[in-house]
Amino acid sequence: MPATPPPPGWGPRPPEQPPPPGPGGPQGPAWGPPPQPPPKRTNTCLVVALILGGLAVLAVVGIVIAFVAVDETTDLPGEGREDRDVRISSCEVDGDTRWPHAGLTVTNLSSKPSDYAISVEFVTASGTRVAEANAAVDNLAPDKVAEVTAQSLTQVDGPVTCNITDVFRVAS
Repeated sequence: MPATPPPPGWGPRPPEQPPPPGPGGPQGPAWGPPPQPPPKRTNTCLVVALILGGLAVLAVVGIVIAFVAVDETTDLPGEGREDRDVRISSCEVDGDTRWPHAGLTVTNLSSKPSDYAISVEFVTASGTRVAEANAAVDNLAPDKVAEVTAQSLTQVDGPVTCNITDVFRVAS
């Protein structure tokens, strides 16, 4: 079998030829030193992205904490602090109509004139809710007191206990 020549690029290397004389003279071309190897890759972008992502998470957590930890002295409606503004002054059932009613004393403990919506339940001695009623106070000035009645139109038999179930205060 006759020997076949190796494919191009295989086999011994031919001797290097000196560069042709040019503007740089016999030393070689004048275009400068050989190129430097590429710089080593770093993970700078990854580190910066992780830092920015961590800061974004911290910012979101800070905002959530700020909304949850509302200052106790702030007057915000619906925050569950309004119930301290309302007290039951009387609780009875009318002997003629058998309608229960609750006398309420409302004191505006906020720093602004406020409107109140108050809900009351009437409960028997056994713990059964037998009636409900609502009362409202409009434009009560700070540190002022109002007396209102929450009257139910449901007839009940026997004595009841009155419980405040909801107080909603909003600035007038």
